[in-house]
Amino acid sequence: MSFINLRLIQLFVIGIILSPSIGFGVSLRPSSQQTSGLMSQQEGNLSGYVTDMFTNPLVGALIHVSFHDTYVENYSDSNGYYHVSDIPLCYCLKNATCSKPGFRTQWVLLSISENTTYNFVLTAINETCYPVFNGTIGNNGWYISCVNITFVINETVDAVLYKLDSGMWTQYTGTFEVCQSGLHLLYWYWTVQGEESATLSIDLRIDRESPTVQVSSEWIQYPFTRKIIAEASDGMSGMDLVEFFVDDDLRSLDTAAPYECILQFFRSFVVPHQVKVVAFDMAGNTANSTLTVSFATQNSPAPFLSFLFRIISFTKRNNILIS
Repeated sequence: MSFINLRLIQLFVIGIILSPSIGFGVSLRPSSQQTSGLMSQQEGNLSGYVTDMFTNPLVGALIHVSFHDTYVENYSDSNGYYHVSDIPLCYCLKNATCSKPGFRTQWVLLSISENTTYNFVLTAINETCYPVFNGTIGNNGWYISCVNITFVINETVDAVLYKLDSGMWTQYTGTFEVCQSGLHLLYWYWTVQGEESATLSIDLRIDRESPTVQVSSEWIQYPFTRKIIAEASDGMSGMDLVEFFVDDDLRSLDTAAPYECILQFFRSFVVPHQVKVVAFDMAGNTANSTLTVSFATQNSPAPFLSFLFRIISFTKRNNILIS
């Protein structure tokens, strides 16, 4: 049996605390978010364009590729271009569908390789007169920009009238713009020789607003364990998830309120670390908030010095034996 030198113990403790490296664990509630497409290390891609029968690009068309009881999907952009990735390569046909409100869904069986292209041509359910939207598409069919609306008129009509939501009926004279965020309904009809068509409608979802988020923290077990809390909300498309970063490294995500994670700082807990949370709404808009956390909080060294004093006092009062 031999006694550990008191000075060595003190230096050892201080060395651990001031170590520039950091080690921590992460604990959070299991995520309910569905993640699809990561089934194989070898992955293929499907891309191409979506147009109507008159080669007008269709934005916001949903391309859905299903395989092995799961799927991946994406939307076409303002040029009608789409790109679906993370498709596992295998000796099987994939079912690819392209759908958009107001158009007939098209589907095809494809053998997808590393870079497969396929162009979808959709037929309008009502071919006489229908609207085409042009804007920046986000996630889940939401536009995150102003949307230009143009009516495609394929037959001779006297006039086309439209209204947005409960607004006034307006005669269509050319492309018009909608910028107000909201879940809208666009109505329209046309007249031919005094006869009115049936009134048709289509939904238009716009979310140009970012979510709100504020990060805070609290001690769970001083001085190693802290809970990071993100107060996040979105009043338009709704919240999707919150990501948690420590020193720019993604550590966890949470998909349901309360948005939080537990961080355990095993070493170097006195060194300040930047915690950043990024909130995503269902449209794909983001907002972030940052917080600097360390052993000594709010620019006060008192908690750290108190803890260090207790460690040193303990080593003075107790002989630690090594056998």
